[in-house]
Amino acid sequence: MKLNEHVKHTCLIGKGNLCCRYLVIGPNGLECVKNIMEMKEHLDAKVNAELMVARGDGCEGRTISELNI
Repeated sequence: MKLNEHVKHTCLIGKGNLCCRYLVIGPNGLECVKNIMEMKEHLDAKVNAELMVARGDGCEGRTISELNI
């Protein structure tokens, strides 16, 4: 899969703790769940408890079509 520039440079996929916590894989490819309040709160709690590697928060959120090529 070829990654777009946003996923590489803003979401920082593959960069450990710098990688965005809201970037997930869904049935249609990469998805941003930052604007889904229940998911955002769940992932924020996991980051606060240090239960996730990806801890970044680098943008206002993106749509599926913006993340996938």
